[in-house]
Amino acid sequence: MKESKKRLLSKTIIISITMIILALLLTYNLVLADTIKLEAKVSSTTTELKDEQEITITFRLDKYNEIEKGINAYKATLVYDKNIFEEVLENDFKSQNYWEELRYNKETGEFVAIKKAGSIEPEDIVKIDLKAKKELKAGKTEIKITDVVSSEGKVDIQVNEAKIEVDIMEDQEEIPDVPENPDKITSEKYKIENDYISRILPETTIKQFKENVTTNNKIVFIDENGRTMNDNEIISTGVKIKVGKTLQYTLIVIGDIDKDTEITINDLAKLKLHLIESETLTGIELKAAYIDNDNEVTLNDLAQLKLILIGLLDLQSK
Repeated sequence: MKESKKRLLSKTIIISITMIILALLLTYNLVLADTIKLEAKVSSTTTELKDEQEITITFRLDKYNEIEKGINAYKATLVYDKNIFEEVLENDFKSQNYWEELRYNKETGEFVAIKKAGSIEPEDIVKIDLKAKKELKAGKTEIKITDVVSSEGKVDIQVNEAKIEVDIMEDQEEIPDVPENPDKITSEKYKIENDYISRILPETTIKQFKENVTTNNKIVFIDENGRTMNDNEIISTGVKIKVGKTLQYTLIVIGDIDKDTEITINDLAKLKLHLIESETLTGIELKAAYIDNDNEVTLNDLAQLKLILIGLLDLQSK
């Protein structure tokens, strides 16, 4: 009977000591978690968003406090409006400062990464690319990084939520309504007829072209890939311009048969093949071959093109 009481007392003591140790460990972890602090921050390449525009956000860990061994793991959740942005994929994440092995769950928005050396001071940890969809309506949207947890191998460190607000700018190209000044373009240097403007010298910039035409309307220059061009770019055969609301022209550069902005041996070769009916030029390429400005391609055009190439003939617009 006495032996049974001793065993029961021993078990009670062991259980009590175990509970005390667990309580001390729990208290230590709570105190540790309370003293270790990190702050999450988010920045972006722009705060104004338009249709199909790309934006990159940078996620950063900041204000390190009581970090000893270095943060070597983090987990977080990306929250964004899928009605505004296209779906974000894992290859849209670019880890920074040697954070690696990032994995992303596009269904939940969760992502996780590690760092072998451990992070001991504030730094950018990942950049995320997002692309806006088409036909956005004006308004605002938020991009958030939530449920942020990090660790240096002691306890989980809960980090604050970080977010950034972006203004959505609805595309509205304003074209003034001036009925008393109808869409019109004239030039004393270039030939304007039907839907073409020709006799443009090779290596003419858009700025130089504008200086040699007269119009009260806005001119938009568009290359063959549909891209809007700027004033410093060089015009090639095939560039289109829009004048005001109603007019559109295709530009023809003298001798630029292959549409690369200049006269080269390749243009000479194309003209030769046309003359022997091996490879016939048509459309804007044919118009670019009117070197002598008589609206037909003859041997004289070939001769003049050759003289231009060797520097013995200067081109004239009209």
